[in-house]
Amino acid sequence: AVVSTQSTGDEEEILKIAEAQKRLLLAAIDSCDHNSKTGGVVVYSTCSVMVQENEWVVDYALKRRNVKLLPLGVDIGKDGFSRINKYRFDSSLSLTKRYYPHTHNMDGFFVAKFQKLSNIVKEPKEVFRSDGESEEEGVGDVME
Repeated sequence: AVVSTQSTGDEEEILKIAEAQKRLLLAAIDSCDHNSKTGGVVVYSTCSVMVQENEWVVDYALKRRNVKLLPLGVDIGKDGFSRINKYRFDSSLSLTKRYYPHTHNMDGFFVAKFQKLSNIVKEPKEVFRSDGESEEEGVGDVME
């Protein structure tokens, strides 16, 4: 399945795409065997530099599956964000890479390399927002 990340910039559309990408990434991780000869490696990549389609999705998977991020083994690219504006992500997101059109003379994109550690599915933790409402832990924890 292919999910288009070409967007008009509409926030609602971007969030719909990010939700689809979360489901696709979890399905890819779930279909991979951590005991395989290749080591249970899954690569997630988008043709986007939007945090919602990249770090948010990777952080979501880290919280829901027994996986870790691996170095990509390439020297070019900027490290992914472990924090940006008011959002904080797992510190290992610095192992991901971002590629920008204005810096790398190519289309913008993002790459993360996961290694599956076990087939166990983590139960997401319940967190409480500043307004007291409960929600599932997920899309970038907000620092207030």
